[in-house]
Amino acid sequence: MILNKVDLLPYLDFDVAKCIEFAKRVNPGIEVLQLSAKSGEGMDAWYAWIKSRMA
Repeated sequence: MILNKVDLLPYLDFDVAKCIEFAKRVNPGIEVLQLSAKSGEGMDAWYAWIKSRMA
């Protein structure tokens, strides 16, 4: 699961931990990547995830 726009979290009423908890209830093996295209946060992890699936 990609959780995008994490750079906006300081300005929003959004519980990331609850979101991830709910997602794991549906899919216990889900991978969660938090990223911000604007700041670049998490992009390296996302690129690495994509590369690992291409092999």
